[in-house]
Amino acid sequence: MVFALPGRLARPLVCFCFVGLALAAPLARAAGTEPLPLAEALKIGEKLSPRLSAQGAALAAANELVPRASELPDPKLRFGVDNLPVNGAERFRYDSDFMTMRKIGVMQDFPNGEKRKLRGERAARERDVEAANLAAQRAGLQREVALAWLELYFAQQARTPLVELVGELQLQLDTVSAAIAAGRQNTADALALRGAGMAAQDRVIEQDRSIERARYALAAWLREDASRPLAGPPDASRFDHPPAALLDNLHEHPEQRVYAEREALARTDVALAANSRKPDWSLEVAYGQRGPAFSNMISVMVSIDLPWEAEKRQNRDFAAKRLLAEQAQAQAEEAQRMHEAELRGFYADWQTAGVRIERFEKLLLPLARERVAAALAVYRGGRGELGMVLEARRAEAEVRLGWVQAQFERARAWAKLNFLLPHEVQP
Repeated sequence: MVFALPGRLARPLVCFCFVGLALAAPLARAAGTEPLPLAEALKIGEKLSPRLSAQGAALAAANELVPRASELPDPKLRFGVDNLPVNGAERFRYDSDFMTMRKIGVMQDFPNGEKRKLRGERAARERDVEAANLAAQRAGLQREVALAWLELYFAQQARTPLVELVGELQLQLDTVSAAIAAGRQNTADALALRGAGMAAQDRVIEQDRSIERARYALAAWLREDASRPLAGPPDASRFDHPPAALLDNLHEHPEQRVYAEREALARTDVALAANSRKPDWSLEVAYGQRGPAFSNMISVMVSIDLPWEAEKRQNRDFAAKRLLAEQAQAQAEEAQRMHEAELRGFYADWQTAGVRIERFEKLLLPLARERVAAALAVYRGGRGELGMVLEARRAEAEVRLGWVQAQFERARAWAKLNFLLPHEVQP
């Protein structure tokens, strides 16, 4: 519905609209006019998100390290001169003494098999942590995009009753102005109506500011697509994932999974620290070339680590890793409690907003309309004052704004619950 505004009331809105259009121009240049549903906004948000790109790269990097973590380390090439004289007539000659030889060989370290297996498991755990982080960030991104979309939608919905109030006051002002011209009414009523209209217009301007801010917040996720008109909202009375099921399976909470994977990684570090008490070994095979008068030689050497005084080194490493694992376990338990309280709080918000919406629709909105009709009837019959009509109009607008706010509160709680788990977005 479109209302004609008087010149003095229209000028502030026209100025503000021009400013808003100027600010919105960069967004609108590349955008289409197709309505933007929430599902498409989620898809665009994922496609444009640097956050998901960064975490995807971290996951790919961790995945690259898994196959090589349990492999043997690279062998070492060793070469040099053994037993070279440094004094006497044969000093620095490698071909005169029978003990001197040019030597080349290969050395290979052999960590014990259990350690190599644990290293592979640790790399896999690090990959799982990054995968859990990616799932948590996807869910968080979808939730933030949904909240930004809903905030813009309901900011636009809240503008409607304000604009309609301005239009109704203008129609009333036209009627009163005609009555004044005919000498049937005094100018005080016209001044009261004009003042009420200007106040209502000021609220429209303020609401336009809120709409622009909400649109720029959505543009942070969607860029130019944020300037498209929004499609109808999703059904906030139903969930893709029932809250009761989420509470029963709290371990599936994306952020809770991150804590669980970090705890598993810490437990693997404990096992690796315990394994450090077991010695590793290395093998070296070398070929030594001596002077022409002497035989060449082959050397085979085996080296074995000796965990000497383990209580001062390996045992302390093990104790430190065990304490870190206990820290990770405590953090996971704390997070579970917080997530459960958060879930229950969101569900309480959703239920309360639903009750309020029902009360608005069944009681408050009909009552506000009846009050306006009654005030108008009394005023037109000459038995009431214009102030009663203005107050009834204002009260009706406030009730409608409260109804929109209750819808927004339910939709916001719905988004926080419904997008707790990441949704698969079709390309």
